[in-house]
Amino acid sequence: MITAFNRLSLANRLYLLTLPLASVSQLSLADAGKRQIEEVIVTATKRSENLRDIPASIAHFDGSALEEQGKLNLSDYLQETPGVVLNNATPGFMRISIRGIGIDNSPNSTVSSPVGILIGDTSFSDPYVASITPDLSAFDLASVEVLKGPQGTVFGGAALSGAVRYVLEPPHMEGFEAKAFSQLSDVSHGGEAYTSGVSANVPLYEDKLAARLGFVKREYPGVFDNRRTGEEDVNDGGGEQRRALLRWLPTDKLSVNLTYLHQDFAVDDAVYIADNREERSLDDVLFAQPSNHDFSLKSMELRYDFEHFRVLSLTSKITKDLYNVSDISATFNSPPSGAGPDEGIISVVNHNSNALSQEFRFQSSGDWWVDWIVGLYSYDYEMYFDIFINTVAQQSLNSTLAPIVGLVPGFDKETSVLYAFNDATATEHAVFFDLTKTLWDSLHFAVGARYYETVVEGGYNGVGVLARAANNGQAVDIHEEIIEDGVSPRYSVKYDITEEHSVYVQAARGFRFGGIQTIPSSEVERVPSTYKSDKIWNYELGLRSSWLENTLQIDAAIFEIEYTDPQIQQKTQTTQLNFRDNVGAAKSSGYEISLRWLTPIDGLTLAASGGEVDAHTTEEFEDSNRNLIPPGTQMPGAADSQYAVSASYFNTLFGVDYNVYLSYDYIGKNFGDLAQTEAVNDFSTLNGGLSLALNELRFRPQLSINISNIRDTTNAIGGGSRTLATQEEQAIFTLNSPRTLNARLSFEF
Repeated sequence: MITAFNRLSLANRLYLLTLPLASVSQLSLADAGKRQIEEVIVTATKRSENLRDIPASIAHFDGSALEEQGKLNLSDYLQETPGVVLNNATPGFMRISIRGIGIDNSPNSTVSSPVGILIGDTSFSDPYVASITPDLSAFDLASVEVLKGPQGTVFGGAALSGAVRYVLEPPHMEGFEAKAFSQLSDVSHGGEAYTSGVSANVPLYEDKLAARLGFVKREYPGVFDNRRTGEEDVNDGGGEQRRALLRWLPTDKLSVNLTYLHQDFAVDDAVYIADNREERSLDDVLFAQPSNHDFSLKSMELRYDFEHFRVLSLTSKITKDLYNVSDISATFNSPPSGAGPDEGIISVVNHNSNALSQEFRFQSSGDWWVDWIVGLYSYDYEMYFDIFINTVAQQSLNSTLAPIVGLVPGFDKETSVLYAFNDATATEHAVFFDLTKTLWDSLHFAVGARYYETVVEGGYNGVGVLARAANNGQAVDIHEEIIEDGVSPRYSVKYDITEEHSVYVQAARGFRFGGIQTIPSSEVERVPSTYKSDKIWNYELGLRSSWLENTLQIDAAIFEIEYTDPQIQQKTQTTQLNFRDNVGAAKSSGYEISLRWLTPIDGLTLAASGGEVDAHTTEEFEDSNRNLIPPGTQMPGAADSQYAVSASYFNTLFGVDYNVYLSYDYIGKNFGDLAQTEAVNDFSTLNGGLSLALNELRFRPQLSINISNIRDTTNAIGGGSRTLATQEEQAIFTLNSPRTLNARLSFEF
């Protein structure tokens, strides 16, 4: 099928790439080829609606547009949206902050993300211990939506401060379609990597049955060097993604949609932090750190349309598996010059989880005095996490004495630095509703609420030196249960001043699961046995306006957020074990504005967006290192300002559609931790590219060459420092991506 997007000329298609913020809209060519900005349809509210009719801040990125610019990661485009800060250190691990609600931007934090990651309406967020974050390739995606503000009414505990929602390209019945691409990424001061993919839409039976299949094989270039061994680009890795979607229409009223997705990643040496701000290298790693992980989605959606309402059932199963080997020698002291692998400390982590969710939704259709949605939701999550820490020397000794110590059950674990496992479950049961009423064709009221109960139950078992040191010499055996309930309401009013201008106000509440501590509670170490769920209220006033016959759009929003009991990751002073605590309270306020203009110069498009965020604590807090955090301290992951500008020029020459674009992005200063030990971000990048297409040829070949971070700016985007027990000062950083050239060749069949 040639989609509506594909029917546009390359010039118009590439115009979409220049819109950084709220609605990356399609073009209307209805008036004799005159360019106009047309609304896109999104389903972020579990309805199909024009984006600009929704009284909330939602950014929309078209999947095809992302493909044409060679975007492979969320980090390639997500931060173009003001108020969104991302730390993406390594594939599968990232921290996202929306409107200053992040509290911890370390990518390997065990605190569950405050920003939900969804594929369709299925959440991939972890309610207990943070695990893999899906980062899907843009290839064959319909779109990516960024929902700002709490989504507790719609998505429950999965989206405290907002959500990133992938929308997969669905199967269609109209005809066979296939496309393929190959992309080379060449990284300055790093390696090269190839990514390729193919997808096909296959009608199977008349207009009743169709499938869409996709495969992506991806390489990740190495960019980090090990100064101790002299090895360069050690962290090159790779993975594959497989997708299969089936759509069946047995009757005019019944539809069945099945989805299967699996993605994996493996790397021989997962180095993704630096011990300096100038180059991507470190000196404290004594041996290679292999890592692999994968995740999968299986879902079935059934929908039946009655005369005046429809019923939908969505059943989804999510699995995640992670295996990681780390050299944590520098956690305790910096290895001396000349130290080898035998002097290191090894950490091995296994983290497995599966989640089953079920949603029944009843929704109005036809003539009702009010548009309504009522739903029931059930979520069951099981997790197993174990960690084994020991000195390499002790492990070598155990191997030598294996014939003897093998006769003693658990000898390896008892003589280790730490062996511990956590076996936990989490559930959410909820009922929700959403009502929308329009009066006089211009005044729109909406109210919704979610009534929920969450239960987290689990235990922590541990032996070894650290476990016994933290528990008065005894093995650790803890079992706890925490039950919480509440209501997450949402209210909004939107007024259409004219057909081109509207204003809205909104208030919404979100929450995130509380839980059980994963280490023994201790008054001395200030480790509580449990931590509470955190909650936010978001208040927002927005303006949407269209000018010059819909060739200019100016949108703006101001917001204030009240944040109660923020969850933060801490470390014990004596054993350096991670735990969670509630900070107290915080507040965030700011504004966002965007402009998109199809200029009178034919083919030239300009876009700009920007905003400021003031996110800070409102209560005094003393962290585990005895740092006194005063009220007014800037929250981690809360960049004080952001802006992006872009220009694009497109035309046709000798039958070749071409586009040249240039963009400039800036992200303001913030801190990698609440103690503000290290300032991060406060830098800008320049990006540009050229695309050529022969749309009149049968296979519509297209060549795109794009360069990100043209000036090769190097800057810390996360990190912190601390004083070790040896009184050494240690700092670690995650750094932004270096200059990268992407050359992409694609075909459509």
